[in-house]
Amino acid sequence: VTLADFCKNEIELEAPEGLRKRERALDRIGALSREWIKAVCGGRLVDGGDPGGQLFTSGSYRLGVHEPGADIDCILVAPHMCTRQD
Repeated sequence: VTLADFCKNEIELEAPEGLRKRERALDRIGALSREWIKAVCGGRLVDGGDPGGQLFTSGSYRLGVHEPGADIDCILVAPHMCTRQD
């Protein structure tokens, strides 16, 4: 039995509406993250350019084997000038 076959037969995957809800939540988290990065870096950028930063998913969501109601593991990569104290 392959991993794909096992997942297909043993893991209850989320319905399309649940997937859309997750995508909307990730879009919102991404937007909030970009706003936070810009707020923190706004006065620290010399040229006033885009400070960057990106939100990544990991875990079962990233692998496409998440069950309904499961969490979404996210990693925010921010510029070095953003700290935990911010």
